[in-house]
Amino acid sequence: MGDAVSVSSMSNVAVGKAFNAIAKGLDRDDVGEILFNWNESHLNEDGDKIINYPGRDGRYSRGKEGGKVIIGKREFLTWLLSDAPFDEKVYGANIGGDPEWTSLIRRAREAAFAASGDPPF
Repeated sequence: MGDAVSVSSMSNVAVGKAFNAIAKGLDRDDVGEILFNWNESHLNEDGDKIINYPGRDGRYSRGKEGGKVIIGKREFLTWLLSDAPFDEKVYGANIGGDPEWTSLIRRAREAAFAASGDPPF
């Protein structure tokens, strides 16, 4: 898609606006589904940060191997605006033909582009 290059040139403010547009423009469950499928992360309670709990048990481990980690919004947008959400090696054969997943990714991309003022494709 080539849009990942445009994410790298975006200011931090623009990245934040694009992410917030996704978080507020889509249903929280939809954003959660995208984040979980990306790297098993999710939104924080306020819906303004991407968090993950790495370790032996991502939900309950808070020891040396665990703890809360904030994931970068730029990293997420780079993935979202690339071809990666449709990588058949990661998400299974014919993921691009899954109407629910395709619609979810399309709506998230449209929200991000609407916030940045750039054309969607």
